[in-house]
Amino acid sequence: MELIVGIIAAAFVALAVFAIITLQNLSKTLKKADRTLTEVHKILDGPAMELVQNSNKLIADLKKKSEALDLLFRPLYVFKKERPEPNNRYEKVSEVVEFVAEGVRIFKMIKDEIK
Repeated sequence: MELIVGIIAAAFVALAVFAIITLQNLSKTLKKADRTLTEVHKILDGPAMELVQNSNKLIADLKKKSEALDLLFRPLYVFKKERPEPNNRYEKVSEVVEFVAEGVRIFKMIKDEIK
């Protein structure tokens, strides 16, 4: 009986030692990963912030231009709603050409007013 208790105790000690060694190795690995991530964060901090700022400026510029184009094409949307749907292919092509011509005319008016 004492032999069995001794074997169980030795197995428990071996298991505890193995667990301690594994946890120490895991701790070293996590510290190394933390240092690496900290270094990467420091390296990328400047360019990433610059990229985010440039992206925000670009998005604001695109929104402003989109709103300007919306003003340009709004009369065309109203014009389209007033007209009935074309029945044949030639009417559709004619309508597209009319929309383009109207858009160019409005663009020229705006361009002349800006000058």
